[in-house]
Amino acid sequence: MKKKHKTNGLMQGIFVLIFSQVLIKVLGLIHTLYLTNKNGFGDVGNAIYSSGYQIYSLLLTVSSIGVPNAISKLVAERVAIR
Repeated sequence: MKKKHKTNGLMQGIFVLIFSQVLIKVLGLIHTLYLTNKNGFGDVGNAIYSSGYQIYSLLLTVSSIGVPNAISKLVAERVAIR
């Protein structure tokens, strides 16, 4: 009985994460379309936005690569000790 409830909770968590990722992508698309088509923003504004976004995506990639590896190493050490 408990195992079925745990699996159900896991599936709900997965669906919440999938839905949130889709929502984030849609909101980001709307924001980008609005920002690039806004009057007065122009080419200079688009250049500043894209420069900042490239730096942000680089830092996000570096942090995404490092954190999961560190966590998996810590978990593996704990499992090996016990």
